[in-house]
Amino acid sequence: MCHDTTPSSLPTPGKYQLRHSQGLKYWDFSNNTDSDVRVALLTDIYGCNEFYQSMSTLFAAQGWQSHLIDLFSDLGELPEATRDAAFERRHKLHDKKTYNLIAQYILDNKITAVVGFCLGGNFVFELARRNVKVNLIAYYPFPAGLPNQDGLDPAFSYLEQLQTDVTVLIGDDDDRVGLDNVTTLKKISESNAALSVKAYPGSKHGFLEDLDSADPRLKHNAEDSLATCLDSIS
Repeated sequence: MCHDTTPSSLPTPGKYQLRHSQGLKYWDFSNNTDSDVRVALLTDIYGCNEFYQSMSTLFAAQGWQSHLIDLFSDLGELPEATRDAAFERRHKLHDKKTYNLIAQYILDNKITAVVGFCLGGNFVFELARRNVKVNLIAYYPFPAGLPNQDGLDPAFSYLEQLQTDVTVLIGDDDDRVGLDNVTTLKKISESNAALSVKAYPGSKHGFLEDLDSADPRLKHNAEDSLATCLDSIS
């Protein structure tokens, strides 16, 4: 859905250790830091590719404990880095079961912030719904929901009553999420202070890759979103 390429402005993926937490596998980029900031990254359907390794390395460079969650550890690697292959694997995921693993992992590892992209952003919405008290950031989630054999309730069914803060970073021209859905998301945020939505004019789905854009406006949007993300984590 989102990131199958990596902007050159992000750091080269650093060293990590593979770890497990009660059925959930994650890549630990923490470099043995004892920081009280512990951030977990939830990926899109492409999984733990170079883009997300680079983002986790960026988080670790801030001096934070940085974990990259492998949502697809039981489903194997992608046979090829294509949307079709990624969607085929995604449809095998059980979202409710996966959410429960994420929630337990957050508790067991004393996580203080979760950043989710696309599919991962929908898990962030669910964490907010369940009042999990960590800093929550969602890049281009799907508030109208995503089909799944073990699906979560669409975020639109509860966002108006949301009580736990969540920051949403989304393109105002995100036609994959749906322009009407972006408009509705912004409208809800105007009446519910727990939902903070930054919708970037002209930006589309996956706009963080515009860190390398030759268009100054799109590049600024990506840079501002990343600065907002980093600030929201800590």
